[in-house]
Amino acid sequence: MQAYYLSYLDEVKYSKQRLFILFLITFLTVLLWKQAINIDNISEKIFYADVLLIILSIISLIHYFFLLHYPYTFRIFRKTFLLLLDITTLTFVIALFQYYGLFLFPLYIIINMQTGLYFGMQYFYISMIATTFSWIALFLYSTYWSEHYDIIATFAVTTFLISLLYLNYIIKAYEEKNALSEELSNITEHANYDNLTGIANRRTYTEEIKKMFKEKESFVLMFIDLNKFKMINDNYGHHIGDEVLKEVAKRLYSQLDEDDFLARVGGDEFVIISKKKKVFLPKFIQKIEDNVIGYHEIEGKKIHIELSIGISMYPDDAKSAQLLCKCADMAMYTAKKHHQNNHIFYKDIIGNKMVD
Repeated sequence: MQAYYLSYLDEVKYSKQRLFILFLITFLTVLLWKQAINIDNISEKIFYADVLLIILSIISLIHYFFLLHYPYTFRIFRKTFLLLLDITTLTFVIALFQYYGLFLFPLYIIINMQTGLYFGMQYFYISMIATTFSWIALFLYSTYWSEHYDIIATFAVTTFLISLLYLNYIIKAYEEKNALSEELSNITEHANYDNLTGIANRRTYTEEIKKMFKEKESFVLMFIDLNKFKMINDNYGHHIGDEVLKEVAKRLYSQLDEDDFLARVGGDEFVIISKKKKVFLPKFIQKIEDNVIGYHEIEGKKIHIELSIGISMYPDDAKSAQLLCKCADMAMYTAKKHHQNNHIFYKDIIGNKMVD
């Protein structure tokens, strides 16, 4: 994902620079047309070039807004479309201006190099192939350029040589980009996941519960707390305490289905968000308790692990994230005080008036 994001930023940057240059060239060409309006042959060609550049600018502007609003749509197509559009337009203008088109040939080199740098190696190769076909088209369909094939050949050799020399720079740039992408991925992973247990952290949990409320589908929120965890730390040391947390996280995770979410939100506190139907909840909770509660051997020591689970349901118990969390938290602390069950539903607290 990070690699794509960096690639997307490069695409936006390239499109922005390209739009600026295109508008500038269009403006200068309009001024040139006004200066050459009395020279029939040239002014007519400049007029056609102006019309073409204005159309190209409009298409490019639409492309830019599409890029900003739909970053994940037609990713390969939009890049290919843009570079083929530029090469086709350039070829047409060179054919139109004949002798004066000679001064536009270096733009092929610029398009190839910029495309490779901002879009990637595969687009660099596509650009080179498209450029080759453009030269063939000039030779076959333009009377002027078929007579001056030596100029096309000279620029073809020059373009390929410069592009190959530039290729080494592009490869180095992409190696640096890949290294940056990997570094960003590691930073993101540390930001979204708990360093000790490897499961999601509080930040990711906050984003997940916001997403659940946006979807407006029923779900279950479970707050889980380890009983007497301080005693484990005091008796066996913090190193064993950390191993207990890892073991609990592993055992909780092993009971989840694909749609369930698990996070560590505090020292010895975990959260599960599940889309399971009410009818399946008792069995799910029983599996968690059977798998986690009890004696477990951790680094040669038998440690007794107990859980208190508070459960609230959306939309039955609350219709806002803050209230739903408060309901689950209240149920969890009630479960810690009343030892009849390891888990308590918020609705049972209200029904049985168990809150002290």
